[in-house]
Amino acid sequence: MQDTQEKTPQALLVGLRLGNDRDFDNSMEELGSLAEACGMEVAARMEQSLPSPTPAYYIGSGKVAEIQETVELLDIDYVIFEDALSPSQLKNLQKEIEASVMDRTSLILEIFSRRAKTREARLQVESARLQYMLPRLVGMRDSLGRQAGASGSLSNKGSGEKQIELDRRKIERRISELGRELDAIEHDRDIQRRKRSKSALPLAALVGYTNAGKSTLMNRLLTTCADTAGGSVKEEKMVMEKDMLFATLDT
Repeated sequence: MQDTQEKTPQALLVGLRLGNDRDFDNSMEELGSLAEACGMEVAARMEQSLPSPTPAYYIGSGKVAEIQETVELLDIDYVIFEDALSPSQLKNLQKEIEASVMDRTSLILEIFSRRAKTREARLQVESARLQYMLPRLVGMRDSLGRQAGASGSLSNKGSGEKQIELDRRKIERRISELGRELDAIEHDRDIQRRKRSKSALPLAALVGYTNAGKSTLMNRLLTTCADTAGGSVKEEKMVMEKDMLFATLDT
């Protein structure tokens, strides 16, 4: 009987320890939690100590070769860097590594895109992703080619450069469109905010880092208020509770 279960994407975490960085281990642990929140399985972790990132690869060229060996050995799908990569670093790394290269920012944006529920949240995430992509089009096209097992058509320099320029123009137009849509939403929210301020109802906000318990507290407050009033909370008013980073993006 053929196994139809999909393979969980395998991730390799890469971190650069700069000097005596006391937060490095915690940051790498959080990166692993982010990868898991994105549906990946952390297969391995690699780190290097340097005085500063290298301009070409962020890490040393020898470590890049080690990463590629690990990718082949463990059948890695994603190589995720703990810090932000510059456009040139992403491009150079993607040329050397036969897996999709991501950094912390792109990983978080991917999680946001999966968690966004409201129209405003989806527009905000799309705008953020496009602004992140714009200076990284070359490296990200290479990354998409890795994911899709692209043919040699992407290696044609002339056609590739032309397509990148077309993509750039499309992205810039879309960012402008999203900005106008978000401005309209913000205008409507200002009107609603002014109406609420006239009602004299007390306003409250829950503030805290991801996975700090805001959703749990909000559900408890809703339940307590409903019980006090002798009613019940509608299911759509409750928010998801889960021990996971960025489990809920908007409430």
